[in-house]
Amino acid sequence: MQSTLLGSVRWLRQNWQLGHLSTLRKTPRGHHLSTSSSHESSINNAQVVICGGGIAGTSLAYHLAKRGWQDVLLLEQGSLTCGTTWHASGLVGLVKGDSGQGELAKYSANLYETLEQETGLSTGYKRTGALFLATTENRMIQLKRLAVRARCEGVDCHLLNPGELQDVVPWISVDDVLGGIYSPRDGVTEPTNTVMALARGATNKGLTILEKVEVKQVLTESGRVSGVETEDGQVIQCQYFVNAAGLWARNVGQRSNPSVSVPLQANQHQYAVFKPKQGVDFNTPYVRDQDHGLYIREWSEGIMAGIFAQNGKPVFLDGKPPVSEFMSLPDDWDAFDPHFQSFLKRVPCAKDLELRQLFNGPESFTPDMQPLVGQAPEISNYFVMAGFHSQGVTFGGGAGKYLADWIIDGKPSRHMASLDIKRFAPHHNRLRYLQERATETEGRSYKLSPPNSEFEKGRKLCCTALYGTLSRSGAVFGETMGMELPLYFDKKGNQPDTPDNVWGKPTWFDIVLAEYQACQQNVAVVDLSAMAVFELQSSSADCLNPFLQKLCASRLGSPGSCTNTWMLNGDANIVSDCVVTCTSDSRYIIMSSAKQWTATKAWLTKHLPEDQSIVFKDLTPGSEAYKMGCYSILGVIGPKAEKVFKKLTDGQDMNSDTVGCYKYGSNGHIITTTLCGAKGFLLLLPHQIAEVEYNQLMSCNQDLKIKNVGHYALRWIQAENDMPSYGTDYNANNTPREVKLATHQIDLQKSFEFIGQKAVAATKSEETTRQLIHLALNNHVNSDIWPWGSEPIYLNDKVVGMTTSASYSPANERILFWGQVETHRDDMVSSEEAGYEVDIAGKRYKAELYSNSTS
Repeated sequence: MQSTLLGSVRWLRQNWQLGHLSTLRKTPRGHHLSTSSSHESSINNAQVVICGGGIAGTSLAYHLAKRGWQDVLLLEQGSLTCGTTWHASGLVGLVKGDSGQGELAKYSANLYETLEQETGLSTGYKRTGALFLATTENRMIQLKRLAVRARCEGVDCHLLNPGELQDVVPWISVDDVLGGIYSPRDGVTEPTNTVMALARGATNKGLTILEKVEVKQVLTESGRVSGVETEDGQVIQCQYFVNAAGLWARNVGQRSNPSVSVPLQANQHQYAVFKPKQGVDFNTPYVRDQDHGLYIREWSEGIMAGIFAQNGKPVFLDGKPPVSEFMSLPDDWDAFDPHFQSFLKRVPCAKDLELRQLFNGPESFTPDMQPLVGQAPEISNYFVMAGFHSQGVTFGGGAGKYLADWIIDGKPSRHMASLDIKRFAPHHNRLRYLQERATETEGRSYKLSPPNSEFEKGRKLCCTALYGTLSRSGAVFGETMGMELPLYFDKKGNQPDTPDNVWGKPTWFDIVLAEYQACQQNVAVVDLSAMAVFELQSSSADCLNPFLQKLCASRLGSPGSCTNTWMLNGDANIVSDCVVTCTSDSRYIIMSSAKQWTATKAWLTKHLPEDQSIVFKDLTPGSEAYKMGCYSILGVIGPKAEKVFKKLTDGQDMNSDTVGCYKYGSNGHIITTTLCGAKGFLLLLPHQIAEVEYNQLMSCNQDLKIKNVGHYALRWIQAENDMPSYGTDYNANNTPREVKLATHQIDLQKSFEFIGQKAVAATKSEETTRQLIHLALNNHVNSDIWPWGSEPIYLNDKVVGMTTSASYSPANERILFWGQVETHRDDMVSSEEAGYEVDIAGKRYKAELYSNSTS
């Protein structure tokens, strides 16, 4: 098998030369393709330098050229495709559960299918179709959900019974299969051919590709990319740098000052290839048997069986090996054997097939199984595209187009927020964490997990000061941005839902209901210490206040005030949703949700004056400054929260006039605000005394019936109060008018002009093409299948959007969900007579527009 792959590489290089590539000598060395020639380049400047010659890097080069950027240089440390592209399985799957991934996959398939017309080189792309099999009821529900979503996003997809599945692929056994889906437009491509076609398309338009040139260091000036230095000492000036180094993207990220965090880890990834069998035609749609961790496709008239191991095995634990081209790893039959047994049952004729080879090669995996694409927060004009989770061929073509548009246009497209590298923090780049998490991420590619399920490996990356105390009180934790958050409290030790209860009413429902009632009837305390916290100080109020007024869309108050506000970019996209507290003329505290930590920090530091007149501190758990001093944050909510407030402020009442105010208590900061739409306050305590103060607070339990609550209860309250969640329901791709122009978060009449103000004012609500809406389902709580997000929304029998999240309203016993919909008929979107429906696993349910004023 491996010799076949290497042979195709050799043939391409012997029969076709890139216009700007150095001539290579092919010298087989064991199982590797080795090149001994070097290239001394006289190039000393370029507009863009791309590091990496796999499918992602060459796709980016091609698309930059396609848009007219010719002053682009691609550097490959070895030979094109020598990382993971050369041994990729070549599957191009279109059915995805994420809109960003789906967009990339669809674009890639179309590109690979049509590229020969432009370049004269065949990519080897074939529309084979694909089957997805279900052997459990829960998997069948998942496939129904995927099929519905795929059809709504323009991907042809059909539900089939076992007999129909076998008609499409006769060589599989369906004895244990309940059903599945058929995607006829899925395909396969030859990865090496595809890269060569992309490279020719780029070089034909004047781009330069150099092999055997390794990037030693990325140079910076004033926080911006200024150039690269190669291993031979040459310096190439550039305006943009793109880290598309695949397996070694994390290593390349460390070759700059400051270093760039690229959290990914290589695992071994195996597939077996069998010789053809007379009388059996394997030229059929390929098969995904996810319940058994298998994908199966035709290969050279024979058959390939690839696996996603339930327990992944990280490799290169001691760093990058001396030889890192066309690598293979030792066979691991112990890891492959459980899947092999399943393969023999799924493909009965396999017992008579002759094994050609078990191939084991490295693939890179990210901590959340999503690719890393976007602008690095640490350095301006430094971009990353890596971590494709063994789907580089599927996503590479689209990722190159997406990133090229971002670089040229200066902004990302709206579908890709889930792929943005700013969803991670620096502590995600710790090697020990990455290696531990990688043991789970590979298997979760095919594992059936409950919605919003939590990872088990790589946990406790960052724990708040109250983690131990809350754990002893029965907290069940989840993680956000690597930080542990209490989801709910269960002293019986029950954990989140298991695969036996995947899609319906969650097992923790009654527990969270009791916590919700505590918030409504008495007083509840929730640990919010994972929030991102930043401190800005200046010796001059004349400097600090105007700086923040420019960044914040709301009117900021005088000392002693706190303000909920958005920060917008020049196109009026919402960069951050935060609370800004003015503790004095010369000091502000800014807080945002944990998800926004990296993005909010990058936005604030980007605009800091160069004269250093403003001192910026990141006091978020996990940051460097956290060890030197920061806060634990407790949220206190409920009708009796006022009594707690009195105890902390020597008898002061917490009335409506107090909300939006800041006080300094005896041991910390007190910020009165609306927590998830309900009156309450935030208590910011120095983390050294947090446990003592928390225990004193809970000692009031006998009088006030104080109860620990988790974030699930807060989500219910937030949804019930008609408040969407940043990072889930809307993000930096949305504008205020698309979300709802909230007067408490944006003020177009403020005396200071803020970034994005003109763009907001110039856009009328009827001009928006999308709108975030809030819908409710009646009589659905005890249904077998709940909505969980990513369900199609219909308006008068037409698909207009997708749900973004789902929740529950105990006040009126309805399931609530947010969704982003098209607004080509805006009058109907806002009308109470609109006929909304939501499709849950192939069945439509009537939905109503929701407002907390009518609940």
